[in-house]
Amino acid sequence: MLADCHLHLEGCLPEDTVRELARRSGHRFAAAGAFAEARASVADSAGFLSLYAEVCRLFRAPEDYAEAAAAVAARLAADGLSYAEIYVSPEIFTHLRLPAAECLAAVGEGLERAPEGMRCRILLDAVRQWGPESAHRVLDLYESRPLPSIVGFGLGGDEASHPAAAFADVYLRARALGLRTSVHAGEWAGAASVAESLDALRPDRIDHGIAAASDARLLHRLAEEGTVLCVAPSSNRVTRAVPSLAAHPLARLLEAGVRVAIAADDPLFFDTTTRREYGILRGELGVSSADRRRCAENSWRGAFCSPEERRAGLSALAGADL
Repeated sequence: MLADCHLHLEGCLPEDTVRELARRSGHRFAAAGAFAEARASVADSAGFLSLYAEVCRLFRAPEDYAEAAAAVAARLAADGLSYAEIYVSPEIFTHLRLPAAECLAAVGEGLERAPEGMRCRILLDAVRQWGPESAHRVLDLYESRPLPSIVGFGLGGDEASHPAAAFADVYLRARALGLRTSVHAGEWAGAASVAESLDALRPDRIDHGIAAASDARLLHRLAEEGTVLCVAPSSNRVTRAVPSLAAHPLARLLEAGVRVAIAADDPLFFDTTTRREYGILRGELGVSSADRRRCAENSWRGAFCSPEERRAGLSALAGADL
């Protein structure tokens, strides 16, 4: 029923999968409660990125990715999702000295094991701080070994490391290859980062984008152009993109008519699920049932799926308790 278009593979791992990967590699997360303790110590974006990198280093072979991807698909389905778009970063495979093409194929194979009624698609992710050359290598891999489950390309990582304009040619190439596009912007950087991303990259969607709430002109533009923002409240709180949930600008985005979609981003690291994020909208953020439904509809409207899948997804939302 629900769709979530802003998820990251390693950030979706079930905790028991983390423990098993850690056991195989002799990592500290094999101990009961070790990962939860590390997660609780995250106080800002730097701490989050450091912990994310530590989890990435648990993988030792393509087979690990296949098993992990299957576990991710099962966990997302159990949360009530029927469609998910999941970022996968092939350059991480290379940094781990693993065969990138084999690992990516293994992820695709694992996601295909999703329970009946659940569809998982891959978004190729370029790590911003590794620069445009690294992003082009991600597209090189796709061009040489395309997978039918790959539907889009995006840019994540440290927003302060490279300006969006540095990746303009990368996004032109991604679209030429038939991929839809998204970009992380306006999470830890200001409203200008959202405007620059719109101008330089022309993405179909923006992940986070919450800093736009401080700029009335930008809010009007986002609403006028119908740009979907995939917003993740728990993520924003944990990484200190906002000081607290009470200070989250979600209400301002909705009031301005921006197409907000709700996402869990990295459920493992933020101790959440997509369905729990809707609970936060209802409880802590006081979002009306009508606006919660619009957010769920926007996830389907912004998804890089087929028109038939979109119609079915929107139809399944009828009468759902959000």
